[in-house]
Amino acid sequence: MGSEAISNRIDFKDIRIKIKQLVAAVFIVIVMSVSSQEIMAADDFAAIVYVGRMTDGVFEDTLTGQADFIDAYVVVGALSWTFARFFEDKLSFELEGQVGKWYGDQHNMEFNLPVVIRWNKFPWNNYVVTSLAYGLGPSYATKKPAAEIEVDGSTQQFLVYWFGEIALSPPKSNWAGVLRIHHRSGAFGLIGDRHEGGSNTLAVGLKYRF
Repeated sequence: MGSEAISNRIDFKDIRIKIKQLVAAVFIVIVMSVSSQEIMAADDFAAIVYVGRMTDGVFEDTLTGQADFIDAYVVVGALSWTFARFFEDKLSFELEGQVGKWYGDQHNMEFNLPVVIRWNKFPWNNYVVTSLAYGLGPSYATKKPAAEIEVDGSTQQFLVYWFGEIALSPPKSNWAGVLRIHHRSGAFGLIGDRHEGGSNTLAVGLKYRF
């Protein structure tokens, strides 16, 4: 039993190290991209508005429909900047700033600043333009979110944020519909205790590129 606990601690430490390495790698990519004029994407912005409802489950259960919704709702406005493109626009990197307002079981404001990697090339894009994105960055709540405490027993104002997104739009349109999972957590103990706080929210919204 003792050796098993030690093994779990070692695995947990390895996970934290890998997450830190991932975060460092993302920021290195940003610095390298911004310093290279050849891959800069000038004046490539998007405004996003979406609404979501929190679930009581982990993100795996949320994505597979095994979690239940609770009475916590968020409205998010965001602005993103595509700062780098690769492989003839198949792969791009973005910086997104988000402001969210929660309603229902919690009433705090939320501020997120994820770095986003996006894949834009799919064989059916002549019919439905599709992209998949993943964003990772810091998250700050103006007070401890009550619904996160209700679900997890405790939480923190400052946590790690990530989102997954699928965006769909007609060809040659600046408008797109988006489906997102909006997630806050301690990132396996990177911030605070491993099980201290966090939430998963399913969201739908609109994006306008300009």
